Amino acid sequence: GSALVSALTGNESPSVGLLNVGEEAIKGSETIKKASQLLRTAANSQDLNFYGNVEGNDIYKGTTDIVVCDGFVGNVALKASEGVASMIGEFIRIEFSRNLLTKAAAIVAYPVLKAFKNRLDHRRYNGAALLGLRGLVFKSHGSADEVAFGHALDRAYDAARNNLLDRVRARIAHAAPLLARQEPAAPVDAASLHA
Repeated sequence: GSALVSALTGNESPSVGLLNVGEEAIKGSETIKKASQLLRTAANSQDLNFYGNVEGNDIYKGTTDIVVCDGFVGNVALKASEGVASMIGEFIRIEFSRNLLTKAAAIVAYPVLKAFKNRLDHRRYNGAALLGLRGLVFKSHGSADEVAFGHALDRAYDAARNNLLDRVRARIAHAAPLLARQEPAAPVDAASLHA
């Protein structure tokens, strides 16, 4: 994740947070606690800027540049966020359509509303890198239109131009000895992942 953000944004030390039910290290499932321990160890021995645990409300505050979570939780957070953004947009549209006065206010507020809508447009953030492969692979949202797909292509191009694969390989090579020293992970009970 750090290598990806560095390659796409130029931020060489992006902060990393682990999504959890609370900021305290004692909170969360055993899997989350183990992930937190591994990230703290990695932060102490390499160039990983680990902030610690973050909560769901931190995702949009910008508390960290990267939020780490498993794929299930990440997908739920993403889809919920898209739904909230659509709902807010619809509520604003309804309120500005109530009467002649609110319609006039909408005309005056149009530039601000358009900028707000553009910031919430999930199509601008389309394109997820699948890391750990031998080539660049970016996954686009299944319902992506041409605008969203274009943004995914832009991300893939930026990743290639900024040597994402080499950056990821270097990070993995640096972390491999650290991970090899860790105790073997116990089998994970799927139900405990989301406790």
